[in-house]
Amino acid sequence: MKIARVFAKRTNMVPVDKDCYFTQPELFMPQYDEVHISVTFTWDIERGYYLKELWKDVCKKVLIGGPAFNDPGNSFYPGMYLKPGVVITSRGCPCSCDFCFVPKREGNIRELKITEGNIIQDNNLLYCSKGHIDNVFQMLKGQHKISFSGGLAAERISDEIVEKLRGLKIYEIWIAFDSISKEPIVKKAVEKLKKYFKRRKLRCYVLIGYKDDTVEKARSRLMTALEIGFIPFAMLYRSDNGEKDKRTEWKKIQKEWTRVTSIKTNLKKIH
Repeated sequence: MKIARVFAKRTNMVPVDKDCYFTQPELFMPQYDEVHISVTFTWDIERGYYLKELWKDVCKKVLIGGPAFNDPGNSFYPGMYLKPGVVITSRGCPCSCDFCFVPKREGNIRELKITEGNIIQDNNLLYCSKGHIDNVFQMLKGQHKISFSGGLAAERISDEIVEKLRGLKIYEIWIAFDSISKEPIVKKAVEKLKKYFKRRKLRCYVLIGYKDDTVEKARSRLMTALEIGFIPFAMLYRSDNGEKDKRTEWKKIQKEWTRVTSIKTNLKKIH
């Protein structure tokens, strides 16, 4: 079956092969059995429906779906909706963080078939069974430039996990640092990791702008992440309808903590 995949937004995670599109159909199109409109973010749903209407002239069967429509992700097809190399070996999350959509959308942790890839995009790999984790690491032994971009749970970074990571060709290890109350857990994890991995390989997602957060609190968390050994990356919270805090200071802090030059400047302040 020949399928065209149409993405509501171009990101660094989507595939770009000849059957991928990001806008209206071209004048002369190949014949397709199905067209799949893929929408990742809820704030792009309107554009997804707009594209669906445009593609009805190309194919009789035009489907629309994706995470934005609360797809629980019962399966994963490598290279289909994520670029080659990106794999998802599990779905869901057992945690109940009130800012996170994953448990509501995907439910509790579920293990999927493990496929080959070097970028692990699981929401919470380390909450899987030991057997599944072992099999994922076994697969990764044959990979290069490995990135745990989905993030690893800081509280699950044990000596055993660190030993497994040491046996891989690591490019990036990502951990989340969402509230200052988690500092002891995050600090313990980074102390284990930085014995074997340099700072440039240790990355940290820092959620900012959620609920009672302030610019001062956010800056403090970002600096704390930097001080204990991570390269922080500010993620400005968006509600399920895509709304961001539009205040200039939030935009400024997000910009400051997503640019390499700015982070290097902040790094100099702690040395």
